[in-house]
Amino acid sequence: MKYTIVMLIDFIGHPLLGDQYTNGKRYSELLKFATCSNLDKDNIVFVTNERPEHNEFSELLAMLHGAGYDIVYTSSEEQISNIIEKVEDHMNWDVKEYNTQVIIGGCNLGGCVINAKPMSAVFWQLKGYKTTIHLPLCAEYEQPGANQIEKVYRSIEQLFHFTKEYKAFGIEYCTDFHRLKMTYKEA
Repeated sequence: MKYTIVMLIDFIGHPLLGDQYTNGKRYSELLKFATCSNLDKDNIVFVTNERPEHNEFSELLAMLHGAGYDIVYTSSEEQISNIIEKVEDHMNWDVKEYNTQVIIGGCNLGGCVINAKPMSAVFWQLKGYKTTIHLPLCAEYEQPGANQIEKVYRSIEQLFHFTKEYKAFGIEYCTDFHRLKMTYKEA
């Protein structure tokens, strides 16, 4: 794929309801983009519905911007067509299903990431975009459970449920940054 949209949906989430490992792991995974020097930054854009404030996420967005990435801000209820229009205007891209992939991370995995927002994974996939949920960028705070393991178990059940309900069987799930199939600069 020529272009990559990295959707960060409700990325901050509810950190007080999570544990330190889960919160730290997501931010560490996001830093991999900033520190991977051979990614083609002209063909990767970050889109988030979180507004920058003085917090860890805004610092990471500043680092991504400083590393050469563009950041596009959207609202929580933004439709995919509007997001595409914003990305095309900001990046001067011609976004099509055959030349653009969408990598999604955020909170909550079993809700907003998979289907609870107009920008969720099932809706990108149903529009024909190669859609990958990058699990290390996700957290689950809303599902019941005594700890993060139980919450993630329930969110995985939600992933399968909504994938079947929407017949969005093309969604890929990834845990390895290097398997995301992004474009790299030629040496």
